Amino acid sequence: MSLTIHLNFTPGGGAFYAVIYLLLVLGFATLVWYLSGRKKRRIRKILRDETPLSAEEFEANWIIGSERNADDGYKYHEFPGCYVILFYDVKPEVEDDFDRYHDVYVGQSLNVTERVHHHFTGYGRGDVYADLKAGRFVYVKLIPCEREELNDLERALIEEYHATESYNATAGGGTDWEAKDDREAGYSRSRRGLWRR
Repeated sequence: MSLTIHLNFTPGGGAFYAVIYLLLVLGFATLVWYLSGRKKRRIRKILRDETPLSAEEFEANWIIGSERNADDGYKYHEFPGCYVILFYDVKPEVEDDFDRYHDVYVGQSLNVTERVHHHFTGYGRGDVYADLKAGRFVYVKLIPCEREELNDLERALIEEYHATESYNATAGGGTDWEAKDDREAGYSRSRRGLWRR
């Protein structure tokens, strides 16, 4: 007794539909793979284009000019986005050295410059300030984005930098900005930045 299998590849045959189905599944898988890689490539391009700024340089340029006549400096540039704070045991001297960070912290804020300033002056994450005071070399990357993209960008940056293996306790992206807006409505404009995280 011999078993003969006849595959009908003509339109309307079962094998034809099986091949079409297989091609559709493979095409969809390829599209998903491409789109997920595209997001990572975008993050890497953003990070490659953004040169880190030392904490000292950031703070020296917090306010430019006297307090009374100041009209420039990071204090006056409000924008939503994420930030990456990098910690080095040896001062980075050339561009390739910036990839050799020892610790990292990633965060997000509606006012990135103010939030980074808080970290550098002791009103943010304690580990950041402690490392700064201990004399480690600390640098920051500021990455502007739309408010609606904050959570996704923060998660992507934490993943890219493996920040949960350092100072980030979570994978990020958990900020409910609408709830914060509701809580903030009762606060004056001058107090808003004091509690924003």
